[in-house]
This record gives sequence, structure tokens and C-alpha cells, in this order.
Amino acid sequence: MAARGVHTAITAELRAGLESQSDDEARIDFVLNELEEAWDDDYVQETDKAWDAIHRSLSEWPEDTPYFYPVPSEHGAFALPEEHGAHPLKLAVLGGKRLQESEYNYFIRLIEPSEVIDLVPALKAIDEDNLRARYFKHCNGAWPEYGEEDFEYTWEYFEMLRDFFERMAGNGRAVIFTADQ
Repeated sequence: MAARGVHTAITAELRAGLESQSDDEARIDFVLNELEEAWDDDYVQETDKAWDAIHRSLSEWPEDTPYFYPVPSEHGAFALPEEHGAHPLKLAVLGGKRLQESEYNYFIRLIEPSEVIDLVPALKAIDEDNLRARYFKHCNGAWPEYGEEDFEYTWEYFEMLRDFFERMAGNGRAVIFTADQ
């Protein structure tokens, strides 16, 4: 799996369809089939693999904690995404409503339209120096690519994500974040 993240502002109909699915597999299939079929560049922001560093930075993730779900202790430390960070910044990636029981292979998180509005001023307050400080504190020990080059990649996607939330604020659509693992 590629671990590439995507934020999509979804219509009320797509949201109802997604939430009505009977189980995790059905929700993943819905995302992969229905949402990708309805893909509209105006309502989608890809975050590639930078979503991970963006989430860790904004949610004040514990250092040396590589996993987002329980793993055997010999693999390293884990923490649940929704347990870290302050509102509203922690919502930007993995802090929204969890739509699956198991997130071991795939994340689907939903950010309410009102929360999208809350995110805009909070994200606007994050400049490059602020994100850099957050990145170098909260991403330490997460992956081998950690460092200045990875931060530059993260900053580029953060700017696009911040602009996306600003464009989506007030349009009445919820935003879902999806990523495979």
C-alpha cells in the first residue's frame, strides 16, 4: 500500500452513502468506488505521504511513537490519533470522526462542516517557522526520512491543505480524510 492521503469535501448524498455502509470493508469499497468516481479536483486535496507529518505536527504527537494503532511492544510505541492535540488543529488529518472500527489498513475520518470553518483561522496561524518547530519536535523517530528535506515536502503539502480548508469553509460539505497503510 502506498500510504497516500486524500482530503475530499463530500456532498450530503455521498456522506449518507458512506455512513450507511454496513462494515469497514464496505466503507473502504465505497470510498474506492463511489468517491473516486465522483472525484472533482475542486473538492479534493491530495497530501501524498505528508499527511502523516502534518498530523503529528498539528496534534503535538509524542516523540518516538511511530504507530497510530496498537502493535506488539517489540515493534515500537503507539498512540491513538484522537488522543493527542488541541481542537481544532488536531482535526486537520486524523482527528475527525472515526468511521471504521479497525484502522489497521485504512483510515477514513470525517470532519464536520462547522469544524472545517473552525480549522481555517487555526491553520492560517501556522507559518513555516511554527510548523518547522512542531515537525522537528513531534515527528522525531517516526520514519527514516525525518529531516530538513522531509520537512520541506511536508510544508509544501501543508500549504496546499491549508488553502483547501479555506476554500471549503462555509460550503456545507463535510471533509473526509482517507489513506491506506
